[in-house]
Order: sequence, then C-alpha cells, then structure tokens
Amino acid sequence: MANTPASDNSLVMSRDPGSTNDIAVDGGFEDGKTHQFNEQTNYVPQRAIITIFLACATVDLLALMDQTMLATSLYIIGNALGSTAQVSWIASGYFITSTVGQLMYGRLSDIWSRKIILLMGLAIFFIGSLASSLAGSVLQLTIFRAFTGIGGGGLMTVAQLIVSDVVPLRERGKYQGILGAVVAIANGIGPVVGGALSSSSEDSWRWIFRMQLPLTLLTTLCVLFFMPLKTVQGDWKLKLKAVDFLGIFLALAGMTVVILGLTWGGKEYAWNSTQVISTLSIGTAVSIAFMLWQWKGPKYPLIPLHMFKSKIVNGACLTMAINGWNFVMQVYYIPSFYQLVYGYSATKAGAMLLPITLLQTASSTLSGLVVHWIGRYRECILFGWLCWAVGLGLMSTLDENTGVDKQIGYSVLIGIGVGNTLQPALIATQAGVDRCDMAVVTSFRNFVRNLGATLGLAVCGTVLNNVLAGSLSSLNLNSRDSNTLLGNPQSFLDTVAPDEAERIRSVLIPAYRQGFRIIFLIGAGAASLAFVLAFVLMPQVNLTRPDDSRLKEEGRTVYEEKRSKGYDARHTCFGVEGNELWALEYPVSLQARVQMQTIGHQW
Repeated sequence: MANTPASDNSLVMSRDPGSTNDIAVDGGFEDGKTHQFNEQTNYVPQRAIITIFLACATVDLLALMDQTMLATSLYIIGNALGSTAQVSWIASGYFITSTVGQLMYGRLSDIWSRKIILLMGLAIFFIGSLASSLAGSVLQLTIFRAFTGIGGGGLMTVAQLIVSDVVPLRERGKYQGILGAVVAIANGIGPVVGGALSSSSEDSWRWIFRMQLPLTLLTTLCVLFFMPLKTVQGDWKLKLKAVDFLGIFLALAGMTVVILGLTWGGKEYAWNSTQVISTLSIGTAVSIAFMLWQWKGPKYPLIPLHMFKSKIVNGACLTMAINGWNFVMQVYYIPSFYQLVYGYSATKAGAMLLPITLLQTASSTLSGLVVHWIGRYRECILFGWLCWAVGLGLMSTLDENTGVDKQIGYSVLIGIGVGNTLQPALIATQAGVDRCDMAVVTSFRNFVRNLGATLGLAVCGTVLNNVLAGSLSSLNLNSRDSNTLLGNPQSFLDTVAPDEAERIRSVLIPAYRQGFRIIFLIGAGAASLAFVLAFVLMPQVNLTRPDDSRLKEEGRTVYEEKRSKGYDARHTCFGVEGNELWALEYPVSLQARVQMQTIGHQW
C-alpha cells in the first residue's frame, strides 16, 4: 500500500493492514475535511514477537527496579541529606505524578504512536534519574523524582499496549503473564539491590539513580531497534490539535490534589483537619469537572465514557482498585509485621516476601498460559481472588508463637492470588472493548489500580496508627517521642536504654499485632468483595475475534516484505507506510547507519 500524498493541512490516512477501528477526528484547519488516525494493530510473526517482547520486558524491569530499589533506602537517603522528617515525599512525589500520568499515556500513544510516546517517557525518565543522582537536598530529590514519575508512569502501560498491538487477544495471556513474572522478579530483587547500593557508604545511595542511566540507554536501544511497530500517519499539527490539553490539565490538577489529600490523611494531618478536607473537596470537584468535560467536550477524550457501558470494564476497574489496595498493603506492611512482631532482621523480614514473589511469578506465567490454551480467563480470576482472600484471612491469625511453616504457607496462597488476578484481568479488560479503545481502557485500568493503592495505604496507615496511639498512651511518652515511635519504631528503640526498650516492646508488640490483624482482615474482606464483583461483572467472552486470522496473515505478509528489503543496504529499511524502522537480522552497524540517515524522516 503506497503512501498518499498530503498537504500540510491534511492527515494522510490509507487504512493500514490490520486496522479495523480507525478513530475519526476533524481534518485540516482550513479545508474542513475529515481524516482518521489509524489504529495500531500489527500482528507480526513469532520471531518478531520475541524481539518485541524482550524489549517490553526490559522496559518493565527498568520501571519496577527504579521503584523497588528506592523503597528500602528512603531513611538512609534522608539521613545522608540531613532530613528524615520529609523523606516519605521522595516516594510520594514519584507516585503522584506516575499515577496521574497513566491517564494520559493511552490516548497520547493513540495519537502519536506507541514508540514515540515510549521514547518520550524514557527520555523524561533518564533526565529525571540523572537529576536525582545530583540532588543536594530532600526537597530537590522530591522535585526530581516527581519529574521522573511523569516518564516512569507510562513505561509499563505502553509496554502492555505494545504487546497487545502485536499479539491476538487469546495469545496475549502467555506474553502478558511472563511480563507479570518480570514484575514479580523486580519486586523481589529490587529492595535487595537498593539496600546494598545505599548502605555501602554515605553517598552510595546516588548509585540507585546512576545505575538507571545505562539501563535506560540500553532500554532505549532495544525500543529503537527491536520494535517494528506501526506509526500513526498524519501531519503533526492535526495530531497536536487532537490532544485534549484541557482534559490533561483537569486530570493532573484534580487527581494530584486528591492523591495529595489521601497521602496527608492520617499521617501529616488528621482526616478531619482543614488541610485534608479542603484538598479532598477541591480535588473531587475538579475531578468531577474533568469527567463532565470528557462527556461533553473533546472529540478525542482521554477517557471515552462509552467504555463504561461494558460490564467487564466496570468489573475490572473495581477489582483492580482492590488489587492495588491489597498488593501495596502487603508489600508495605508484611515485612514490618515480621520485624515488629517476630523480631526478624530487616533482611529476614524482606526475605519473607519471597514466597509471595515466587508464587506470583509462577502463577502469573501459568495463568497466562491457561488463558492461551483454553481461551478462558474467568476461572483464573475467581480462583485468584479466592486464594488471596483465604491467604490474608489466615495471615490475620499469625502471632509470635506461629511457626515458619504457616508463615510461608499463608504467603504461598497470597502469591497465587496475586498472580491469577493481574494478567487474566488485563485480558478480560481488553476483551470488553473494541480495538480502538484498547489503549485508553488499559491505561485507565492501571490508573485505578494505583489510585486504589494510594487509598489502601492511607486507610491502613490510619487504622494502624489509631490502634497504636490508643495502646501507647499508657507509656506516658511526650508528643515528639510518640510520633517518632509511630514513624520509625526500631530507630526509636535503638536510642533508649535496654530496660526502657523492653518496657515499650511489651506494649508495642501486642498493639502492632492487633493493628496488623485488623489490616489483614480488611484486605481479606476486600478480596472477598472483589471475588463477588468479578463473579457478577466479569463474564467470559470469546477471545478469538473473527478477523484475527486475516490480520495475522496480513501482518506476516507485510513483515516478510519489510524483512526482504532489510537485507538490501540500498533500501531505506522502512515499511510501506514510511516512518518506522524495522530492525531485523542485519548487522547493528547497518541499523545504526539507517537510523542516522533517516531519523529526521522518522520523527
């Protein structure tokens, strides 16, 4: 298919092979014509999928390692920079911007193409990591991490979209499942690597961010040379016109203020304080304005509200909020539970997450394969929520006399639950909408999961602090010591006399045990609710679409044509649509020459 000549004010649009759902927008600024942005489905052969998949795996690993390495190092960094009081904002700044950014990446990748948006995210991530490695204060590091989050928030989402673009719906399970295993591995090794890097010397924490620089460059090269993806045709002016800038502003403002209020609640300020009530009220009002604008305003909304007509989408979003709540709660509180109730060292407490991580890895991969083999996701999702609810319920029964066998066994159930609810639910979500809405529903699903995580941490932290505050009143500590004990109990106990520390522990440990018991019971109840929601709102649908065979054949044909041209250095190595590098089996040096010669045309 040849390119159609275009004027400056029109969008080139010949229906690409495999495109079944093009998205219409207004055309030129003067001619009034209507044009279309092509949908990016591109089912490629197995050998091309492998290279694309490996590149997506490096993107996921980069994004997760960045977050998990920092998690165990915050107080070390705070001490090095001379301020531990505000150190939690280093993580919160990244989390807020990355969560809000996920709303935008799906639609922006529809307009500008997956590869361009992914490269933009990697560039922001690189600059933010470089700046973070040079930070001289907690405030600077918080600002730089917030900037990094703008890029980091879209990395995993766009990687999921790319896999979904090149693999038919039924076959996505095995690839998305393995990506889920990569996530679990990063969650397992990230804290260990971060702790090792940050504790070797006073300034060694900077290597957490320095290490991201070569990894980001490597990932960028993988994206450039091993992702033969479709581009979105058209004039950049039309693409710019299609971006919902007002929607982006309202989403950023509303969600940032809401998440800020949830982060403050029960920690910085009381839930009934003016600061928390005002931020939540303002954020909610702006968020409502955003949804009204999405309903009536843009022709190309960030969140097309018609997708909520799908029962599966509603069920997936509700259950993913619970997934985020429980997942972050257990990653954050289970190690603390083992440290404070059992007296485990930080290393051993972190190691107690390994059963969850290993079983999440195995079950994520296996559930993806099951979806591929039998074409059903419903049973995996229900089984996962059942295991998760039972595992957290049993976890609430642990006390200082419970053996290691039960500690590990209950964690195994939790890990199986996590692995079976993540990737099959993603397949279900994408099955509930047309291809043209796949990107926006995926990014919204990820956004809701992070929002649930924020709410879960806020509520669980408040519950735990309330239980502790009631018990610690008998110790007659002053306000400053009480706050220090609540914020970092082990550090406080290290500063007092042994007899006093033992007296405090005699009150603290039962209080923590009761607080953790309530938190785990809340998680079990939430998982049980998710089971009911999934049962009612997430029916099984056919994962084989009528045009899958045709699209696979067209994709194979186009791939072979581009591959045959790739062996001839006289060709530009670009596809018939024009703007996309197809890096295949020819030498890297040739790839580099082609890239340099045509980079201006590509972007």
